Amino acid sequence: MRVSAVFILAAATLSACATAPKAQLVENGYERGALGVAAIARGDWQAAEESIEKSRVAQSDPARLINLGKVYMETDRPGMALSAWRLALASPNHFMVETADGQWVSTKTVAERALAKHEGAVRSATR
Repeated sequence: MRVSAVFILAAATLSACATAPKAQLVENGYERGALGVAAIARGDWQAAEESIEKSRVAQSDPARLINLGKVYMETDRPGMALSAWRLALASPNHFMVETADGQWVSTKTVAERALAKHEGAVRSATR
């Protein structure tokens, strides 16, 4: 099982693989910038999306999908965010990640939390 570290935003249960002091968040176990970690941390959604889209990380990688979902949600594309998190949840290749608060959680759990947090709100908004 692959083990990576993940930065989970305190207000939302979404991730970006990272291990570094809070001032300089970067990916751990991936090419730097491949998951848009630093851009997500600073709220630069365009740069984050560009980094994720141009990276060589497999499109089915759950960490990539979780981060892409975060970008989509933050840029008013909730349907795309939910789709990305559902794909992350459906991945057969989950692995443990370390959250910003030092907890170890499966990428499956991170995807489940993102969906639980946002799915109801998105459904309500589209009614």
